[in-house]
Amino acid sequence: MLFSSFLIEARQAATLYHLANVVLSIAFLIVRGIPQLCEMILVPEENGECTVTSREREILLFLAVIILVKGRKTTNWRHYVNNIFLFSKIANIFLFLRVDVIAGIVYLFLMIVVTVLVPEPAYSGPEKVTYFNNTELFDTLATDRRTTWVIQFYTTWSSECRHSSPVFSQLSEKFTLPNLKFGKLDVSRWAKEGERFRVNSHPSSRQLPTVCVFKDAKEVLRRPVVNENRRAVPFVFNEDNCIMAFDLLNLHKECLEKLSSKEKKNLEENKKDL
Repeated sequence: MLFSSFLIEARQAATLYHLANVVLSIAFLIVRGIPQLCEMILVPEENGECTVTSREREILLFLAVIILVKGRKTTNWRHYVNNIFLFSKIANIFLFLRVDVIAGIVYLFLMIVVTVLVPEPAYSGPEKVTYFNNTELFDTLATDRRTTWVIQFYTTWSSECRHSSPVFSQLSEKFTLPNLKFGKLDVSRWAKEGERFRVNSHPSSRQLPTVCVFKDAKEVLRRPVVNENRRAVPFVFNEDNCIMAFDLLNLHKECLEKLSSKEKKNLEENKKDL
């Protein structure tokens, strides 16, 4: 099981997107490290050598500090790596522009081309998630009161939703039961349903993604919480935070105890097959 998970994670990392962004992230150091490129693109030091200057080392050190600080708020390794790519590319733009404006413009152009032609791949790992359209979620909650639902409200354009998607999928794999299920609703496509469930999909709202737990058709938990000023309280959707905030261990135990003996037997047989 662990080996198969490792293979899935490895495949997620072995993509053209990651390779291209690694090169872009260390482009300045590559140019500085190759004398021919350095002499052609960048200005050598007074001693004629192409080495990283003290000012450039300060910038790189500041970059490392930013990555460490931002890393505390990432949802998983993919999110962390994307943060490294983002801030490294910003630092590269600044470093190239400091030395030569044309080199900086060329780098910026290449960065835009790579971003357009090689987008970040969507998560494609295993999951047990039901995708709802239009009023399907509302109708399901009204008719199937026996099932507890953990629902993620998301949009396709939100980077936070994209980064939390693997976490939600992995949680669905671990905790799904016949009476405990996971689902998603795209509130950018079904805006009225977003309003029905009080999820503001505007980029400035910071409510994306929103994850809610429904019992007996009623919402009992929500993250992020919206305070009295109608602002979302920041919440990091990593696996540990979600398990704790939604009390998934106890929720799973509670739902498991409510299953019939036949359903429990089927679960055990399915586990043996895996």
